Amino acid sequence: MKRSGSCVQASATLVPSTLQTISTIARLTGRRDIPPDRVLAGCGVSAADLQDTTMMVTHAQELIVSANARALTGDESLGLQIGNALRVSSFGLLGYAMLVSPTLADALQCIFDFPLLFGSYFDVTLRVDGYAAALGVEGYRYRPDLEVWNTDMCLAALWAVVCDVMADKISPDCVALSHGKPEHASAYRQVFGCSTYFDRQESAVFFPSELLSSPLPLADPFSYEVMRQQCAQLQRTWQNNGNLDVIAKALRLMSADPLKYNQLNNVASELFMSERTLRRRLDERGVKFQTLLDQVLRDKALEYLSRTAMPVADIAEKLGYSETASFRHAFRRWTGQCPSEYRATPVEKTARAHRASWPELSPG
Repeated sequence: MKRSGSCVQASATLVPSTLQTISTIARLTGRRDIPPDRVLAGCGVSAADLQDTTMMVTHAQELIVSANARALTGDESLGLQIGNALRVSSFGLLGYAMLVSPTLADALQCIFDFPLLFGSYFDVTLRVDGYAAALGVEGYRYRPDLEVWNTDMCLAALWAVVCDVMADKISPDCVALSHGKPEHASAYRQVFGCSTYFDRQESAVFFPSELLSSPLPLADPFSYEVMRQQCAQLQRTWQNNGNLDVIAKALRLMSADPLKYNQLNNVASELFMSERTLRRRLDERGVKFQTLLDQVLRDKALEYLSRTAMPVADIAEKLGYSETASFRHAFRRWTGQCPSEYRATPVEKTARAHRASWPELSPG
């Protein structure tokens, strides 16, 4: 048996989200004496905005903050720490619906039914095979350079939520990860309390399937039905993207069609405002138009290079570069590598992952 939940969007990085993840990153990096403005640089969110419970952002903005945090701390295990800090209460209505669910299976079903409210960078899956259940993540569609970071963050958040709804700090049987063994390998036991296997076919947390039928301590049938109705309504609202601010809207346009929206005037026209107004509103957020465009072009380039066999010259053309040399220069400025050097890494990683097998599981 396998269940999964995904939210199809025109562009993955345009998925709307609350400030919860960005706020959590800022809080954890703040404990390391890193000022908020440094970790928030370039994302269009200010330190003051972190108190705005109504503000919506996109995954593209979250990814900028994650990349900043990674560069500023040099700590690859921070993705795990962020995920572990995203408790069930971090997910608002969805979190409450999970808390009052009849069983763990019902709580996880809320994630499958309302994936937009969970805000994952992956499709979350649940597979049951006899004794073992595997809560996994797949279908990553974002920045390849942050895939390990985001895999760590999502799996840690999922297990933190499981522990919260069960009101018990339990450890899974094991954790399997599709990426190779990183330098922060010892951090997985600190977060999950179990063995971790790397270079596997999928990324998942394994636990006894009997836990899925466990009654939850805060189960309330009436509240469960009410909260599911409210979750459904909230997800429909978020799908309209109507409450995204100007940064998120500009990113949405540029990511959807970088050839058309690589000029400030075209974006301003689409947003029904003058160039001067758009530039002023971006300045108020501390972001320049070129900074946003560079971020979109960089993400698109990484996506094409890691997930397609498209020639570099064709990628350059799709991104609006009249000369391939100009694209190569820009890519080296963004990543410190030439496109061909970057392209080799994810291919080798994928080959390793598909050669590996699932870890051996046994009861207890």
